[in-house]
Amino acid sequence: MSDSALCALLVAIDPAGLGGVALRTGPGPSRDGFLALLRNCATPGTPIRRMPLNISDNRLLGGIDIAATLRAGRPICEKGLLAEADGGIVILAMAERLTPTTTAVICAAIDTATVVTARDGVQATSPARVGFVALDESLEEDERLHPAVLDRLAFHLDLADGVEADDLPYDADAVQEARRRIALVTCDDEILTALVSTAHAIGVASPRATLLALK
Repeated sequence: MSDSALCALLVAIDPAGLGGVALRTGPGPSRDGFLALLRNCATPGTPIRRMPLNISDNRLLGGIDIAATLRAGRPICEKGLLAEADGGIVILAMAERLTPTTTAVICAAIDTATVVTARDGVQATSPARVGFVALDESLEEDERLHPAVLDRLAFHLDLADGVEADDLPYDADAVQEARRRIALVTCDDEILTALVSTAHAIGVASPRATLLALK
């Protein structure tokens, strides 16, 4: 199995736990191939949403549902894209150009697995257990994906060399079973010590890297 296929498989199994993947590549067959792998790995019914760069706050976070509010005679909140994708995956287009505000929202969603809507007289907190595929199309180093987002994504892939078109040895039923069994998995202290020691030895300062490796 190629690294790309293994990454797609693991993100499909535990998108929120692993944060997702930073995918450095421009539009083309390599990127399309990876996204196809990810969709093939995802279990039926898994929400997969694409988030455009210029998304509005209402669409991202949620806001007033005008029609429902008029019918009910009181403010009714509608879900935003992050809440709609609960349990699934959000694909971030041109992620290297995310605004500071949107970057903060994404980081908060990864950290808390929730999204807070506080707009137009309504306030609600909704589950947003989401993994992200950050499409980084940058050409220069100073255009790269924000470090705060990178720090929260388990995988960083550069698809300059393409995606291997190997068949996945697992089907949707196997992925669903893996998702069910995650809560049953345990890890002894020796493994955790080895992960921490390795991170220290190679100069990885962020504790999130060790936690994501444990995941």
